Amino acid sequence: MSFCFNALKSSTLFNQIILESLEKEGFSNLSPSLLSIFAHLAESEPTSVSALANLLSVSRQAMHKSIKILEGSNYITLEKRPTNRKEKMVVLTDRGEELVQCALMTIAKTEEKMADFLGTEAFKLFIENQERLTLFLESISHSEP
Repeated sequence: MSFCFNALKSSTLFNQIILESLEKEGFSNLSPSLLSIFAHLAESEPTSVSALANLLSVSRQAMHKSIKILEGSNYITLEKRPTNRKEKMVVLTDRGEELVQCALMTIAKTEEKMADFLGTEAFKLFIENQERLTLFLESISHSEP
């Protein structure tokens, strides 16, 4: 199997592990695409709806649909930006913060199991190479098909 398909399969399985863990902890109405929103919010909250759409390469309309689902589940709230009243900022609620913390614990536990499986040094090397390959792919993503 190619690197690309292995990476996609690994990502799908990792998301499945996270979603199952979150569901066991009482978090519902989630999907892999909704999880990706939390990953960005955890790093740079608050974030505008437009910025999230750009980061995730989806339309603003699709992002608004996802935001409504998360807002309805009390994971996020929308607040007006003080400098631009038309622009809405996505902010995690306390429940959303709990979800992020639960997901981060699951990620840490899963990565620990992966390091045990591969060996600590091999796992570190894997992470380093994955980061390097990501940077490389980002550098060529707009110049090659």
